[in-house]
Amino acid sequence: MSTKIEYPHYVLDTSALLALFRSEPGWDVVQAALGESAVCAVNLTETITKLVRKGGEPRLVERYLRGLPTPILPWDEELAWESRDLAPLAWTRGISLADRACLGLARHLGAAAMTSDTEWAKLNLDIRVVLFRQRKRP
Repeated sequence: MSTKIEYPHYVLDTSALLALFRSEPGWDVVQAALGESAVCAVNLTETITKLVRKGGEPRLVERYLRGLPTPILPWDEELAWESRDLAPLAWTRGISLADRACLGLARHLGAAAMTSDTEWAKLNLDIRVVLFRQRKRP
């Protein structure tokens, strides 16, 4: 299921999706933001991988993630080029491809990147970061 929203306020990273799936701290903040959020297809892939690796049955994982009222947005060539300045974060700060995809999509959309990774707030980028484990409401 893919829900269309014109201007998401948040782009959810993998940690947000995992917190929601596993009812980890902050899951309720992520849940409250779902109607105003989008997910990058790269983060969806990483989420699927992590859930299946931890023993999740692939079809159940798919059913759960497809049921979220959040659109999955493609990672395309335009976004890859727009995110070229984020590449050095891979070797200078250990920021993964999926994390850079989330940050790049958030910047592209003018949305905030929602994560549990406190290091993102220290990156000094032109991208707003929302730490869902430190907030009461999105």
